[in-house]
Amino acid sequence: MAFVKRQDASIYWNSMGKGEPVVLIMGLGCSSAMWFRIAPQLARNHRVILLDNRGSGQTRTRTALVHRITAMASDVAAVLDAAGESSAHVIGFSMGGMIAQQFAVDNPHRLRTLSLLGTQPGFPWAIQAASPVLRLLLEKAKMSPEDSLRQMRPHTYSRHTADSLFEEDALVRLANTPTPRDYQAQLYGLFYWSVYSQLPNIQVPTLVMHGVDDELIPIENGQLIAARIPGAHLVELENTSHWLMTDANAVCLNTLQQHLKSTTQ
Repeated sequence: MAFVKRQDASIYWNSMGKGEPVVLIMGLGCSSAMWFRIAPQLARNHRVILLDNRGSGQTRTRTALVHRITAMASDVAAVLDAAGESSAHVIGFSMGGMIAQQFAVDNPHRLRTLSLLGTQPGFPWAIQAASPVLRLLLEKAKMSPEDSLRQMRPHTYSRHTADSLFEEDALVRLANTPTPRDYQAQLYGLFYWSVYSQLPNIQVPTLVMHGVDDELIPIENGQLIAARIPGAHLVELENTSHWLMTDANAVCLNTLQQHLKSTTQ
C-alpha cells in the first residue's frame, strides 16, 4: 500500500507482479478493486500498477465540485514517478479510458501502448446514451448504492451474463462506494472535456475494445476513437455491454494479453 502526496490530494496506488509495467485506470465511481477480473492475470507477466482516481477508493482529496480529467491524468504520471517507472502500457476503462486518452496526449514519451475499453473521446463529439440512461446516470447520487446498481444493470451488462457474476461485481463496488459528492465531482469532470482533436497525435500501438450492446457508452464511440488514432485496432465484442471485463472476460483478457505481447520489446 502506498500514497502519492500531491498539493490537493493523496493518491492511493499499489502494484503486483513483475515485468514491463501496465497501468490500469478504472471508471466512474469505481475503485481500482474493480480490476479484480483482469489484474491478477496480467500480473503473471507484467508489473500491474493500480490507482484509485480522485473521488474513489482510498484516495483522499480536498472537497471539490469537480474532479477534472486533466488532474486525474496528472495523478497517473505522479503514480508512475512514485513507482519508479518512466513509461508504461496504459489501459483505461470507461472514464478511465478518458483519463488514459488525456494521459496519452499529455505524456506521449511515457506511453508504451494504449488500450481503451468502453470509452468515448469527449464532448461534443461523443455519441450520447439514450435519455433514460443519461437520466439514471445523473440521478445515481440520489439513490441508494444498491438501487443504482440494479437500475443500471440492463444498460451496462449483457442479458446473457449470469446473475452470479453481476452479484460478484456488485459486492466489490458496494464495498468501495464513493460519497454522492465525489461521484458527482467525477461526473462533472466529464462535462466539457475532450481530446478528440488531439487523438491523431497518438503514435503508439492502440487497442480499442467495445461491447456491441453497450447502452451507457454506445459502440459508435469506440469506432470514432479507432478511426481517429492512426493504426488503432478496433475489437467489437458481440453479446457484450459496458462491463466487458465481466460480460466477456476470457475474450477481453486474451485480447489485452495479445496486444501487450505483440508490442512488448
